[in-house]
Amino acid sequence: MSAQRRFQIPLHSNESLQIMNELRRKRELCDVSLHVGGQEFHAHRVVLAGASSYLRAMFTNGMLESGMRDIKLQGLEPSVMENLLDFVYTGSVDITVENVQALLSGATLLNLPLLGQACCSFLQSHLEATNCLGIRAFADLYSCTDLEQAAYRYICQHFLDVVKCEEFLQLSKQGLLNLLEQDDVQVRSEDQIFEAVEAWIFHDFNQRKEFTAELITRVRIPLISLGFLETRVFPSKIVKTNAECQLLLGQILNESARNLPPYMTTSRAQPQSIYAVGGRNGIDCQLSTLERYDLLADEWVMMESMKHARTAVGACSLNGLLYVIGGECAVNSPHDDTMYVRYTECYDPIAHEWISLADIAIQRSFISVAAFNGCIYAIGGEDRTCSYNYVERYDPKTNHWTTMQSMRRKRSGAGIAICDGKIYVAGGYDRGVHSDRASVECYDPETDTWSFVTELEKARSGLVLLSHNHHLYAFGGRNRSTDHYFDLAEKYNPQTNKWVQVAPLLTPRAWPAATVFDGKIFVMGGFDGANRLASAEAYDPESNSWTYVRDMNVCRAGCGAAVL
Repeated sequence: MSAQRRFQIPLHSNESLQIMNELRRKRELCDVSLHVGGQEFHAHRVVLAGASSYLRAMFTNGMLESGMRDIKLQGLEPSVMENLLDFVYTGSVDITVENVQALLSGATLLNLPLLGQACCSFLQSHLEATNCLGIRAFADLYSCTDLEQAAYRYICQHFLDVVKCEEFLQLSKQGLLNLLEQDDVQVRSEDQIFEAVEAWIFHDFNQRKEFTAELITRVRIPLISLGFLETRVFPSKIVKTNAECQLLLGQILNESARNLPPYMTTSRAQPQSIYAVGGRNGIDCQLSTLERYDLLADEWVMMESMKHARTAVGACSLNGLLYVIGGECAVNSPHDDTMYVRYTECYDPIAHEWISLADIAIQRSFISVAAFNGCIYAIGGEDRTCSYNYVERYDPKTNHWTTMQSMRRKRSGAGIAICDGKIYVAGGYDRGVHSDRASVECYDPETDTWSFVTELEKARSGLVLLSHNHHLYAFGGRNRSTDHYFDLAEKYNPQTNKWVQVAPLLTPRAWPAATVFDGKIFVMGGFDGANRLASAEAYDPESNSWTYVRDMNVCRAGCGAAVL
């Protein structure tokens, strides 16, 4: 028998701190008083020193305060100090819109990094067009790098909304100049940059008109459309009343592009949009068309068509390009038949062109496609004789496909998503056994293995699978044996390995396209058992609700979608 055995009580430290907090509130065994804004807060040095390196240094490094019972702290409000003490003793605090900035300031002063991270996370989750500029400035002041970068990304992605808000109009001249210098600012055209500058100057014209020429040098004049120059720029009050600005515009427009600073002819980022491509409808057996959904304008715009019309495609985005892989198309000669294709194409939204790439190894349709770790995976699919468990990986650097570890089950028309560093493939149809699957497989790149996780509630193919906030969502689909089209929506938690139902689709649909954009999941097109659909709907995970958005221009099922 062992003479020694170690016991560990998991919650012992928590219970001890709870008792210490009760003693603090009763002012028992306290050995230090903190004076903040005329109020006195009793506490225990050892607890404060354990949580705050700032106070630990004050108590232990021979500073004047190390021998004092009463210590005065500057730069804090009494209400904030109470919250900080609650956090020190309990590890919990109520963060609100009203107190978050004061809490972050206090956490920075006392060096409470975990509280600082919690405040930054709260602010990041509350970024809006109305406050993102202020939050970025606040984050920069307190050296919160992650929050500052998140706010910067938000500003760039929502610039057209930001410029309509009071914070933008209150920016300093230097703050505006810093924004105008960024290539990452997303606008549809440089015309909108000029409009933003004009609005900022007009907000306080008498004080700001002297800055016009300096600001105009940050507007990329050569990229402004000729019509806009004639109708809006030259007639604008900020130009007409400023001779220096008129001269500057003339010099820029008359200068050769190669003699201008490089930034002047560099296009800014485009606002992210949803792209839907390919598929089929009641008129066309296969589509080559591409359309883009502009969320801000709430409209679908037709773009350049693919080189090869096809339906049942796989699609994803990687490094700002839209990839479309595989598919099928109807052929009439010598008799009605289906041709399965190996084509891989990618669309460049800046160049507005399609580029042909290396073909996949096996021609097939209903492939599950996803971008992962800088490569593209094409998984499963079918041809006229069978379904596949085949997996290929495309490397855009080499324009080459490589065969990878196969799935454990054959499936076509399966949903696919990336969640927490793993690939999930759900549902699908197996021609060999003439059956839809409910099974879900997970690929771990670290071990190069596939494993099963909990099954879907209903076996089906033609569903979509998406990842959002560390969860998976499975929407729609069809069961071929019953010919039932689903509005079913399920949510999977990888931590618990469980599926739960969430709010159903507004319209049952199989073989739609879907993507995640701006915190919502967009599902578009598909087939409801009677019609190919142009309708689109958006799911809000926060409210667990669906809303219709603008219909696509073209009805399409078997289409692909991605965000660029």
